[in-house]
Amino acid sequence: MKITSRQNPKIAHFRALMRDRKARLEHGQFAVEGEKLFYEAIASGLKPENILITEKFSEKNSNFCQKAANLCNIDIISDDLAEYISDTKSPQGVFFSLPPLDKSLKLTTIYNSARIIALDGMQDPGNVGAIIRSCDAFGAGALLLSESCADVNSPKVIRSAMGSVFRLPVYRCGLAEFLPGVKEKGFTIIGATLSESAEKLGSFIIPAKSVIIIGGESAGISAEIIDLCDKQIYIPIKNAESLNAAVAASIIIYEQQKEK
Repeated sequence: MKITSRQNPKIAHFRALMRDRKARLEHGQFAVEGEKLFYEAIASGLKPENILITEKFSEKNSNFCQKAANLCNIDIISDDLAEYISDTKSPQGVFFSLPPLDKSLKLTTIYNSARIIALDGMQDPGNVGAIIRSCDAFGAGALLLSESCADVNSPKVIRSAMGSVFRLPVYRCGLAEFLPGVKEKGFTIIGATLSESAEKLGSFIIPAKSVIIIGGESAGISAEIIDLCDKQIYIPIKNAESLNAAVAASIIIYEQQKEK
């Protein structure tokens, strides 16, 4: 049967997952929209837990429906319910739920990685998603997110990161408590700052075992985290007053991942 009511529990559940971090934490799930991201997720070894497909989409994409039905339960919903669930103006017709991305990463993954990126207080979900994509593109070993960063499981982060969010190891933690243990494992902690003591990006070789910390859009890296840094770096620019956070991060990530 096709679901047509906003009061249906599955509709209420998906709408909450799309809009509320508290609901995502409570249910241990997050919701993703789109056929392309569905294929990216399963290619990365993730298994959807529930799928909602609009009637219009199902009529035009029978092959997708058959593949999806082999993985988990499918429910057909009316097109107006897709608009009710989605946080975009033009729903794609496919919604599915997954377990949280940042609970599957073991600490051994971090300790055995090289060239890690950490974000401190990066609150804009579009920037976090774009940085995840750059980390994946340039081969970062993992991404650390401070507790004040945007939720990696939010729809805007997922959309901005595209399929990269399913491939990159992500770990949410209290950086001030976590970084000392990373340093004990031999990692060099480098902060991106505008300090007078910061060194120009590219002026020295970044160690393979390194964590580069990039601060939030306006506040930058907190003083507590700067105190844990072994080095500080800056990006030299000429005319523009500053760079977008995601653009600056991408430049730094590229430089960190370069073969030396």
